[in-house]
Amino acid sequence: MPTNTRVFPLVGLLWPSLPATAGVVCVCALLSSSARAQTLPDNIDISASPNGIVVLPTSVSPVFRNVFDRYTKVVAPNGQAIHFLLQSQVTDEMAVRAREVLRFYITDVPGTQYGANKTALANQMGNLEAALVYFNTEQAASQAFNGPLGNANIFAQDLYATESVLEGSGQYLNNTVRDATLEEVFHLVHGAGLQPTLPAFHEEILQATNAAIAAGMYNPPPPSELPPADRPFEYIISIIDVYYGFWAHNPDGNGTSFGGEYAFHTRAALEAGDLAGVTAMLKFLPANFSADLSAAASFNGTFSFEFDSSTPYTHKSQYLTRMTLSGQSSSHLRGNSFDNTLAGNSGNNTLNGGAGSDTAVFRGPRAEYTLLGSLVSDSVAGRDGSDTLVDMEWLKFSDQTIPAGGAGSILNYCTSRVNSSGAPAIVFSGSHPSAGANDLALLALPVPANQPGIFFYGPNQVQLPFGNGTRCIGAPITRLGVTFASPFGDMQVTIDNQAAPISGAFTPGSVWNFQAWFRDPVAGGANFDLSDGLEVTFGP
Repeated sequence: MPTNTRVFPLVGLLWPSLPATAGVVCVCALLSSSARAQTLPDNIDISASPNGIVVLPTSVSPVFRNVFDRYTKVVAPNGQAIHFLLQSQVTDEMAVRAREVLRFYITDVPGTQYGANKTALANQMGNLEAALVYFNTEQAASQAFNGPLGNANIFAQDLYATESVLEGSGQYLNNTVRDATLEEVFHLVHGAGLQPTLPAFHEEILQATNAAIAAGMYNPPPPSELPPADRPFEYIISIIDVYYGFWAHNPDGNGTSFGGEYAFHTRAALEAGDLAGVTAMLKFLPANFSADLSAAASFNGTFSFEFDSSTPYTHKSQYLTRMTLSGQSSSHLRGNSFDNTLAGNSGNNTLNGGAGSDTAVFRGPRAEYTLLGSLVSDSVAGRDGSDTLVDMEWLKFSDQTIPAGGAGSILNYCTSRVNSSGAPAIVFSGSHPSAGANDLALLALPVPANQPGIFFYGPNQVQLPFGNGTRCIGAPITRLGVTFASPFGDMQVTIDNQAAPISGAFTPGSVWNFQAWFRDPVAGGANFDLSDGLEVTFGP
């Protein structure tokens, strides 16, 4: 793209095993042609840092320490690190955002053709020493690549602080600077992960690119500026940026995007005009930009996910689903119709989920908060403050998730053992534990098929050996009626709070523990076993 693409000469081959026709991406570079000696360790410890960003250790080569001062990473499933090297003017907020954008790109998207399992892709990025090299400016990048960094054994993609925009910042709210983070991070994913592990997907992107060029929808720079092999990398970014709303405010002024390179600037126009490109993208990425983002600490006001034509930034925020307020201002979040996950800061915030099934997130365990109607107050100073909840369906604490609105909570405890079905039995409840609704349903699985069993309950918790398992409920114990496991190995009961033996005992605020007992003759021993325990706090 004319103002954001830097094409660095490639020194060495990216993947010697790929055929020459597969193409080589020049916006990413394997900086050395020598053997794959590791030049950045995978074991740099970031765990002690609250935001996962640390000073580059002195044990790291001066090749990196002379250019960058901080570091963070994402660890691939195989234990290899995907690195982030940060210069001095790259703020921690920028670095965390770029890291979360990478995490978004490599997170599985169930039901998609190419994105349902991204393990191999992420592992390949780790194996290739993929690194986002985050510079202060373009000039700083050029200077560094012309020095010893240009011979380092990393697969590098650059990004600049001058082209990085935080949600909630003035640049974001006023659409004054185009953010290149999604573009450059995806270039890294595409070059170091997607192309070598998903060649069929890259081929689909290539075919869509060529079709868009032939139709006059995509007008790439001349080959002297952008080699033809690099066109699919820039084309798919056009799709991603436009689909997630980053050009919908029409900065080009003529309905195009990327300075006229791409013919569309809104999701609706894109879906109508370049269906092949949209289809390719959605085979790998979700429909919404669901990265775990944080609003800039400087933000003060109400950040909205709800589209409002009079508020230009909502052209892009309408596709967000997750946001955490940072800083200390008593700012607020307003969700959209999707399932939102919202978190406040240390101020007193209002979290409005809007439509959908929305979750408010709190940093501490449930016991450290007071719930009074729609108000959730933290007993620990300087952490979550007192937040007012509107249209939130769930409250997620560090130790449990409960329904909102005082409808009670459910928490598994104790430990069950493997029974003859091949796994330990667990008790679940898919209903809200409301004393007034009187619809508590329990499910235990897996249990031996077709065997008899009972659910029982009591007010006290214990952990005592019993039969082939562990009894999790202490005296006094009340047994419910006998039931039989289904042929599929599950045992169910719906509890009537008004009927005997309960007879209205489950009152709002009361806490009761439930467990399943079942016959297991195949296992031998005592010929019976138990599930784990389920602690239920009843709401109104």
